[in-house]
Amino acid sequence: MVSERVNILFKMLGCGNTDIARFAGCSSGNISKLKTGNREPLPASRTIISFANGVYGYADYENLLPALQELCGSAETSRKSIVPALIAWLYGTDEVVLPARISEPKSKRMLVLSRQQFGDRLTRAVTMLGLSNSTIASYLNIDVSLISRYRSGIYSPLRNKRLSEKLAELLFSHAKKIRKTRELARLCGTDDAHFDTDTIWAWLFAFPTVEDSSKALALMQSLDELTPSVDIQDISEAVPEAPEAPEATYYYGLDGRRKALSRFLNDAAREGGELYMYSDEPSDIVLGENAYFKLWTSMMENCVKHGVKIKIIHNIDRDNTNITKAINRWAPLYVSGMIEPYAFREKRDVRFYHTIFLRPGSACIHGFFPVSSENRWYEYITDPTRLEILKSEFDSMLSVAFPIMKVFSSTNNDDHISFAHLLQKARSFLLTRLPVFTIPERLLERIISRIDIEEPLKKYLLNFCSGLRKQFHSLLKSGTVNMILCASEDHIKQNRNINFSFDLINLQVAYTQEEYAEHIAAIIDLVKSEKNFHLTLLPKYPAKEIQVVLTDNAASLIYCRSSITALIFYDPEMKESLSSWFSEMFDLYSDDRQIILEKLEKLRHLGIDET
Repeated sequence: MVSERVNILFKMLGCGNTDIARFAGCSSGNISKLKTGNREPLPASRTIISFANGVYGYADYENLLPALQELCGSAETSRKSIVPALIAWLYGTDEVVLPARISEPKSKRMLVLSRQQFGDRLTRAVTMLGLSNSTIASYLNIDVSLISRYRSGIYSPLRNKRLSEKLAELLFSHAKKIRKTRELARLCGTDDAHFDTDTIWAWLFAFPTVEDSSKALALMQSLDELTPSVDIQDISEAVPEAPEAPEATYYYGLDGRRKALSRFLNDAAREGGELYMYSDEPSDIVLGENAYFKLWTSMMENCVKHGVKIKIIHNIDRDNTNITKAINRWAPLYVSGMIEPYAFREKRDVRFYHTIFLRPGSACIHGFFPVSSENRWYEYITDPTRLEILKSEFDSMLSVAFPIMKVFSSTNNDDHISFAHLLQKARSFLLTRLPVFTIPERLLERIISRIDIEEPLKKYLLNFCSGLRKQFHSLLKSGTVNMILCASEDHIKQNRNINFSFDLINLQVAYTQEEYAEHIAAIIDLVKSEKNFHLTLLPKYPAKEIQVVLTDNAASLIYCRSSITALIFYDPEMKESLSSWFSEMFDLYSDDRQIILEKLEKLRHLGIDET
């Protein structure tokens, strides 16, 4: 019975053993045994479930799900509907009860569980307390859209200690203010006698988490949480006053180091040039309290604002946690496109601390002393000969360091060419707007012709987008292209600008509703006709201002705010973390082609119906 129906199934799908085995994750020999009747496992066995999932995957890939649905009498084309219906058809039974979650990876279940539980618990708490998203965002000093993503379960601030603790503090203090401490305590499963912020924190976050993509998630959230007050384009004035920095040859102790650094950075901002920076002194000691950290950040931002480029070798020794901390701490400066960050491949010398802050041809702060020494001193060097020697020494350090990332910015007219070259082999995209390389050529020509820009720029945009379109179709011919598109109705209503970010051009051009519907129709045709094109639609965008592009050897974050900046990560661990995070998002929200087409049609009619 089973072998006969397997043969009927294969004939209808036009497939062979190897085709199904590839999607089932098993050998073609196992499929052959089912086809010949040498093996007939139980309907709820792992073997037959894997086979049915392999058939589903192949049918989805070949756009044959409607035919498979009709064959087995499934109510819809989703995996959860077709797989049991297909098994029931194979065995000639009315219904098959499959083990719950048997084909869902444990890591994925844990990820879904942790984020959904946090979002659900947060929503229940803020609803009971009458807190609005804007009130929470204002207290945490983050964008209000991030609160929506917290409550929907896309993001969790668990790995951001400051945010997660402040969130618990807000809930506790507001409950006291409105005299609902007892109600909130009961919601958290405790009594008000033992109720505090720690109890709330544990209730919000005490469940399993998945760590594979933790670095990428921390980076995405760090960039996403940047507010205008810390954006490089809008430097905050609320910083401590810089310490007096008298001119001296030697500066002693931590206080002296800070005075030397203040002199060094203020001169750099005033006079320009380049900075070369390295220090393996513990940053927690050097940067110290929050007030000085704000001052240091302000002085660094001031240098960048005045066109000072910085090459920095981070003291991170390739440790995953330290890399994440370094990236997150420097995130506001990275998006300026003025910093080249590096790190050493080898662990540092634990016997000595070494500091070298160099402005070639002008000045250098130099310190070298035993780790155990309590008496630290720094020499402020201005002698031209010594500065040349120090520049040579720093260059030798750079030669054995590895680049953490490459930064491309819209403020640099030449960067778009290099960045476009890096995108030639991109096969994975997470986009907050429709991809420009899927716009039909004639539609783009009509759009470009109506906007008020110079003719050379119009011609350039048409040529650039034409090149991207050819590149995209070339990739489709040679293999799979995976795309995650943020496409909720609310998001589309608010974000109907053309996605020129791949060219690092901050050009705001809005679609008309008819143009948007026509572009959606073109994507529908792609989903129907290109079996190598796999699209996933997100109900909520995971990062308001960030898009992700992955290639075989690099990962790119395109940060779209006042200026468009692309951060290209070559570090293998960070690249792998971003890839894992992308895969998690793709798997969490993936649907079959038929459901994707239905969702796209709904979005297309959304534009048409509003006209």
